[in-house]
Amino acid sequence: MTDQTVQQFGEELRSFFVLVLLNMTFGALALAFGMQIIIATFLSGAAGAPLSPAIVALRIVTGIAGICIGFFWIFSGAKILRGLRGIRHEYRDSAGPVPAETLTGWIVTMLAHYRENRTFIGRMTLISIAGGLFFLALGIANLVQGIMALPAAAGPGSGVIAIFGAAPLNAGIGLVTIFFALRFRRYADTWDLRLELAGKGEESLRKALESR
Repeated sequence: MTDQTVQQFGEELRSFFVLVLLNMTFGALALAFGMQIIIATFLSGAAGAPLSPAIVALRIVTGIAGICIGFFWIFSGAKILRGLRGIRHEYRDSAGPVPAETLTGWIVTMLAHYRENRTFIGRMTLISIAGGLFFLALGIANLVQGIMALPAAAGPGSGVIAIFGAAPLNAGIGLVTIFFALRFRRYADTWDLRLELAGKGEESLRKALESR
């Protein structure tokens, strides 16, 4: 098996791995967001802030929804990550040329894992793109706010921090997230094609066996 094929498989595996990690990160953010809303609501009530029962109920429901979504996304991502761990360790520990049988086994195993979780993985891709766009928009908003605050800032101030701190950080996170999500989508299209061809092969074999 050529080194180029092995390298291509490594890139697909890394893209898959990064996508799962990104989604687990977004799950952690949703979890933190939900907890923050609930804690802030209770602190506001304890401080005597005037909040209507409807607003309190809406905040608590939103917070609980964020916590549930966060937990679900983290545990689902961890499940997919466990399925990749064995292949990833074998790939990283491989020394010298990889035999064709070994690489074929890795590809078959990863395809089976992808087929089993294809629907959820497709949602993960969409979540990553949406999250990347959010961070990119946040970075642009930070940049605009920083530029608007510069005239009022004497020396290093909030405007300078926004322009050279928050803006590039959030925009960088957004661009990297979108890059890996779109890159994985390209690999996923290849895996879908492989599964389709494998399915046609299985169907041809089944018809051949039934005709005997």
